[in-house]
Amino acid sequence: MYITSPTFKQFYYSQSIVSSSINNYPQPDFNNMVEKFCESFKLPDEKYNYSRFDEELAEKISSYKDGATKPVVKLLSQTEDETKATAGLYLLNRIIDAGAKNAGDYYHVISKFNNSDSANVQTMLAGVYRKTQIPDGFASLMTMYLKNLKNPKTKPFNPDEEICGAILAYLGNKEITDALLDYLKKNNSMNAMSNYSCR
Repeated sequence: MYITSPTFKQFYYSQSIVSSSINNYPQPDFNNMVEKFCESFKLPDEKYNYSRFDEELAEKISSYKDGATKPVVKLLSQTEDETKATAGLYLLNRIIDAGAKNAGDYYHVISKFNNSDSANVQTMLAGVYRKTQIPDGFASLMTMYLKNLKNPKTKPFNPDEEICGAILAYLGNKEITDALLDYLKKNNSMNAMSNYSCR
């Protein structure tokens, strides 16, 4: 099909305008938005067994999907504070729910919370692992669960509900269970497992 020069120029011109307007559209200040969200975040307490926060801001941040992941991970990399860590991991869960695909690339950052004793942090971290199915996350979940067996947490809620849900999600993933069985076979752990009984 032959396209006349004026038609092509018109099409090219209109596409250029669209591309230019998208590129020149001001990007949101994610760092400021994430910081404001953290300021609004309230951890569960004796009165509430759930977190409270600015829902509208959470929705806005998560709507940017992959574009919002990096600023949230940046916050997580820079904090040891329980409230900020819980808020950041909550946002990461929301971003994944919205359709982000790149959250699993940041295991090296979020894994810093694997040894946290906070029920809030454990719950949010387990949610991230359940949704991303990062292979290394399975051992982290098992460690969390076994640690909590020694020192059970029930107030203001039990984090093991989310942790065990995440473990079950991993066990339902054939690719991961096949890799786990291969590992156990190579390390002669199958006999130990078959002889193991709950007491």
